[in-house]
Amino acid sequence: MQSTIDQLQQKLESALAADAVVRAADALSRYQVDGKEPALVVMPQSAAEIAAALRICSDAQATVIPQGSGSAMTIGNPPRSADVVLDLSKFARMVEHDDANLTVTVQSGTALHAVQTALETRRQFVPLEPPCADRATVGAIVAANLNGPRRGSYGSVRDLVIGIKVTLASGEEIKAGGKVVKNVAGYDLCKLFVGSLGTLGIITEATLRVAPIPESNATLVAEGDLTQAEHFATALFRSPLLPAAVYLFTSGGGKSCSVTVACEGFEETVARQLRQSDDLAARAGMRTGILRGDEQSALWRRLRDLPLQPGRLVYRVTLPCSAIFEFLQRARHWPADNFTADAATGTIWIVCEPNVLSLALFSRLTEWSRAQRGHAIIFNAPAALKCAVDVWGPTPATFPLMRELKRQFDSKALLNPGRFVGGL
Repeated sequence: MQSTIDQLQQKLESALAADAVVRAADALSRYQVDGKEPALVVMPQSAAEIAAALRICSDAQATVIPQGSGSAMTIGNPPRSADVVLDLSKFARMVEHDDANLTVTVQSGTALHAVQTALETRRQFVPLEPPCADRATVGAIVAANLNGPRRGSYGSVRDLVIGIKVTLASGEEIKAGGKVVKNVAGYDLCKLFVGSLGTLGIITEATLRVAPIPESNATLVAEGDLTQAEHFATALFRSPLLPAAVYLFTSGGGKSCSVTVACEGFEETVARQLRQSDDLAARAGMRTGILRGDEQSALWRRLRDLPLQPGRLVYRVTLPCSAIFEFLQRARHWPADNFTADAATGTIWIVCEPNVLSLALFSRLTEWSRAQRGHAIIFNAPAALKCAVDVWGPTPATFPLMRELKRQFDSKALLNPGRFVGGL
């Protein structure tokens, strides 16, 4: 950093609203990122203030880490430095809800829970289910690409974001996409920023697809062993049924396996899906039960929040769907608490004790997943473990392109430095 902290603070305070810059020691400790405490916290309330803060930090060559509620800050490598945390929690307004075209536009610091509450009056919702959904902000969900259990039914974050506004490290404001579904000609830059972890620019506004709230919903839970679960899941995906989500959960060294099938839609549709799913499970020799109401909500909340369990080491392995059961059979004796798989998307979550023995699994996971045309990352871990390894695994063949994009959008490498793939 070329300026002193006092000089940087003075410039930021002169450009932003009163009390927008925080330097109190007790406040800074709450903004630690993997053990690194920032020198300043900036809390802008408008896009103009965000741009001004980034211009000042760029001139001073001060590194900037964006943050919403902080619920997803354990994702990624530890930052190389953390001069300024840009807290976007006060930049939180719903800009527009176009209920006829099924879209909503919100500022990035808006909590998803607040958006869902507002849309509920029109019987609509944003089909995003990130971990800690009661606190997660829209900007963090988009930047970290936080998908949920119903991704296979409603689409991923990249599918649901149709418009975006971003402020670059230089303070330049850009936009991509728009506020209607059919709006893109040329490169779809929305997809570039989704999942970039704030390393290319600060997302300030997003336009999302919304969907009607289903009339009815219920969940079928089938219990049995891994072989029975494979027979049931295979039959389910070969059938005409279209469940909202299908999750597998194994524990006890793979001796037991449960398959949870979320059904939603009109009452008649849900009843038919439950009936036919139950028949398929019975043919596979599995025991079944039906969950509704609070019990059902609690189950999916546990599955939704599983990737960001505090104090745990969590791997995310992505494979072709056809390879899931082979992987679960191979890994059933590994030192893990449990294995949870989204059978519709091929995503497997492995929850482990945060120790060296569990960390040693990473090389095996990387090699095996690559052999199956997939990949593995450390999605969540205590900072002490992340210091010894790159959580993203070996750099992909596309890394030179990623590095050049980083240079083009953030030439001074000031945004979230070191936290993304290959230390970007």
